Amino acid sequence: MNFSAVAHTYARFPVVLRLFLMAAFLVFTAGVAIHYIEPDTFPTIFEGVWWALVTASTVGYGDYTPVTNVGRFLAFFVIMFGIGVVSFFVTSLASTAITTRNAFKHGELSFKKKEHYVVIGWNERAKNMILHLQQLNDRLDIVLIDQTMKQSPLNNNMLHFIRGNPLEDRTLKRANIEKATTVIITANLHGHEAEADSKSIITLLAIKGLNPNIYSVVEILTPDQKNNCLRAGADEIVETSLLTSLTMVNSTMYHGITKVIYQLLDHQSDHMLLYEEIPSHFIGKTFGECISQFEDKSKLVIGISRKDEIILHPLTSSVMEDGDKFIIIKR
Repeated sequence: MNFSAVAHTYARFPVVLRLFLMAAFLVFTAGVAIHYIEPDTFPTIFEGVWWALVTASTVGYGDYTPVTNVGRFLAFFVIMFGIGVVSFFVTSLASTAITTRNAFKHGELSFKKKEHYVVIGWNERAKNMILHLQQLNDRLDIVLIDQTMKQSPLNNNMLHFIRGNPLEDRTLKRANIEKATTVIITANLHGHEAEADSKSIITLLAIKGLNPNIYSVVEILTPDQKNNCLRAGADEIVETSLLTSLTMVNSTMYHGITKVIYQLLDHQSDHMLLYEEIPSHFIGKTFGECISQFEDKSKLVIGISRKDEIILHPLTSSVMEDGDKFIIIKR
């Protein structure tokens, strides 16, 4: 065995782990030694280890006591060891727990899990989105990256906060962006709109450089940047200004229509808007035939999603193609 290699590996362990291994080794060694020194008092190795553990931790139940001078000398050594190393181990363990908790709170702790969502930028929209996602799936891990917040904005163990610049690789790697499934990039509404969109696009380029397969949803404020956002690799674009404008136009023309829009988009309501894969036996049939044979009465089919095309209220003679999806309002 290469002793220097073992020592080098041991030195790379965290302090708490090294202290634990040292304490475990010495307790076990003392337990085995007292068994052989006083076999009548400590008839099994387990009883010897139990005595060494109780003595080292300075609990001292008194159920086992050495009676020989050699045994008492060993007990003296174990007690001194317990006061030093074991107490230091417990203190270091508590200190590490507090340090880790503070690092988690202040966004200094790297995220190690995978298949998580990453949200870029903290604002009211990001807050509502995170809360809704967690209500839909309480096991979903969400990582928030923001450089303006000094600590996690939500007291939620399922939200992992990373403080840093999302344009920097080291920040993205701390969020384990390579193993994430989805990223949502929100826009900064407090500055110039074109600059906010440019920053979102550059952030997307940085993310796609580390994880080309991640599904990306990007919020933009100006239509001029839509094509650039698509060129950068955005899978889906949310045009906030356009959505708001269209909602206001519809509210002006049809009073109260916003209530319908909110209910369709809110997954906590009794109705929700979603896609659903069409059954294979529907391919080649007309839309009218599919509707007449659609068995799930809790779902209302209102259109077809076909590649990059959305067809609402299609003609009954429209023929279903491979890859089509139903647009459904689910009750």
